[in-house]
Amino acid sequence: MSEIIFAAKNLEKQYWKFRTLKKHHALDGFDMEIRRGDIYGFVGENGAGKTTLMRILTGRSRQNGGDITLFGKTEEKEVVRQRGRIGALIESPALYPGMTARDNLEILRRQRGIDDPQCILESLKTVGLSEAADKRVKDFSMGMKQRLGLAMALMGNREFLVLDEPVNGLDPEGILALRELLKKLNREREITILISSHLLGELNQLATCYGFIHQGKMVEQISAERLREKCREYLSIRVDNAQKTAAILKKQYPQLEAEVITEHRVHLYGYSGNTGDISKLLVTSDVEIKELKVGNAGLEKYYMSVIKGGRL
Repeated sequence: MSEIIFAAKNLEKQYWKFRTLKKHHALDGFDMEIRRGDIYGFVGENGAGKTTLMRILTGRSRQNGGDITLFGKTEEKEVVRQRGRIGALIESPALYPGMTARDNLEILRRQRGIDDPQCILESLKTVGLSEAADKRVKDFSMGMKQRLGLAMALMGNREFLVLDEPVNGLDPEGILALRELLKKLNREREITILISSHLLGELNQLATCYGFIHQGKMVEQISAERLREKCREYLSIRVDNAQKTAAILKKQYPQLEAEVITEHRVHLYGYSGNTGDISKLLVTSDVEIKELKVGNAGLEKYYMSVIKGGRL
């Protein structure tokens, strides 16, 4: 099992809402684990707490309670030191539009105390901006600006990228290019990536695991493989007794998965036969069938089911 490079335990973050003079819990007992080599898709509606978590992780904000562990370190001074291994693109990249890409990175190089100026060209090459090194940023497209922001995040051999909605404002071609770049960084340089996006279909083509956040709480962490299994086609059967029904199906079809969803609903995965055979089997076993239908849960539908406290 790969190393856990970031863990949050029972994180709390509150803000005062001055209009109502009430506290808003941006994070509320939040738990999270990210393993080395993950492309971690962070999913949640606007205001769920995604950006707050990323700001705490990168040191831009402090939690009110709870603990974080970064690269195995938990003591505050050590966590601060380990943040030097993180590159982040949170909200819009801070760029000087009247300066060239090269000059923007030169300022950052000096701020970070990086001795080797060669890292500038290496970073620009990594994100495909070598030929635009001496072009002013004000003349960049949105996609080029996002790439430059990523070059800034990477500079200094970062091991862990934290990206908050990096595809915002990009056209389909730009989204595709960024997706392939992130896959390449993960594959060839073994960079771990935490990425949030409201485009769940895009995350579905990139992420190796997911975390679903709702109202400041982590409601589920799941591997991409397991999520694909849960989102595959199934027979949804509503009955009078789900436990009994699942036992019957498992005995009749031991090679298939019968999952109890609620007290009265079972999902049968991988069944390709006639639904009439299922009905006949259950009726002759004294099971009352109330509904039998084919379902297929996409990522969006699955997420909505999870934040409502149940499963499809």
